[in-house]
Amino acid sequence: MDYWLVAWRLLMSFILVLFFFQLSGSKRQFTQMTSFDLISNFLLSAVLGGFLFNPQTTWYGFMAVLSVYFALNWLVNYIAQHTKWGRGVIIGTPTVIISDGQVNIKNLRKINMTMTDFMSLLRTQDVRSLAEIKTAQIEVGGDLSIVRKGERNFAVALIEDGKINADGLRQVKQTRKWLMQQLKKQHISRIEEVFYAQLQKNDFYVVKFK
Repeated sequence: MDYWLVAWRLLMSFILVLFFFQLSGSKRQFTQMTSFDLISNFLLSAVLGGFLFNPQTTWYGFMAVLSVYFALNWLVNYIAQHTKWGRGVIIGTPTVIISDGQVNIKNLRKINMTMTDFMSLLRTQDVRSLAEIKTAQIEVGGDLSIVRKGERNFAVALIEDGKINADGLRQVKQTRKWLMQQLKKQHISRIEEVFYAQLQKNDFYVVKFK
């Protein structure tokens, strides 16, 4: 095997992949990676490995496969960002483990986590007892977020990308009519005008489309 050829291909592959990543505009941190990101990276590694160590693979073939890979990657990310079902299936949603001080055993089992594992995560945040916790949830990236008793609860998203988050409304025990009343107080007449809206206790915060 010509190692200089492998080194040259490695350099050019690095430049091309860096270019494609910059073109995609993704700024997600490694700590925020989802299952889709990991699968996507495994596939990219396979594409690069096949090109680097198989001399019969041509530049044209490599560019074609790489272009298809990034096109599919962009399409899946677009679906995840612009549709609720896509976001849930591709990226996932946070899993609430403790709500109002009560442990949700069903959700704990859903993510294949034992109580021992959960208590271990709590200890990393200097929590020594379940009695200290008001709310706890496992984020999409696997991190644990907690709210101690006496602290303000998590803000709940009610509108995302111009669409009502029905799950969020149910969580805060409010209706579409109530939501529209809150928007009218801020001189907003249509849901489609709102990029993002959240509620934290009595604080209603809105980000409008520019």
